[in-house]
Amino acid sequence: MLNPIMLLLSDARTPTGSYAHSAGLEAAVQSGLRPDEVPAFMRGRLRTVAVTEAALSAAAVLASGDLDLLLALDDEAVARCPSPALRTAATTLGRGLLRTGAQLFPDAGIVPAYRAASSHTPRCVALGVVAGAGGLTSEQAALIALHDDAATVAAAAVKLLPVDAGDAAGWIARLAPQLQEAAALAVAAALRDDLPSLSAPLVERRSLRHTTDRGRLFAS
Repeated sequence: MLNPIMLLLSDARTPTGSYAHSAGLEAAVQSGLRPDEVPAFMRGRLRTVAVTEAALSAAAVLASGDLDLLLALDDEAVARCPSPALRTAATTLGRGLLRTGAQLFPDAGIVPAYRAASSHTPRCVALGVVAGAGGLTSEQAALIALHDDAATVAAAAVKLLPVDAGDAAGWIARLAPQLQEAAALAVAAALRDDLPSLSAPLVERRSLRHTTDRGRLFAS
């Protein structure tokens, strides 16, 4: 049976601020990405930045509330994100998620402790903190991270391109086996303490230009 907390954290209606972000899709569209290329964009993220962040989320769950380990994971996450714009976006999302996490799990002391001690608060680590507070496993946290990445792109595509919402949902459904496989890889890496450092240089480069676009619809 699915854990209701997992459903809650993977539900876009849970208020974390992620609706304001496109996971780099808006900048890609501005550079000429076509509607039929969005699924490939999603798969590219899945194989690079998404699985890296999922491993960090899994590692945060495995840290078992150890604040020092969580802060070390903050540093690992920042080191894997060379774009200042994307680091800022990750911090914004992480802090939004922690605000919600403090309301969902008011008795979980690690949430306010991490919230007070973390200066970077990348979303991937914050997700692991909140997921762990909710009793989720590292694999569940990794799967949420991966699903959220794909769902963010799909939701943004509906607003940015002539894409039917049903087609966008279908993209995520067809990614399901790859999401499961990537979650398993992310957890295995976290258990080995060998976190991946896969990047998407084009996404990172575009993010720098995107922050200066005053007509942008999404923050990132």
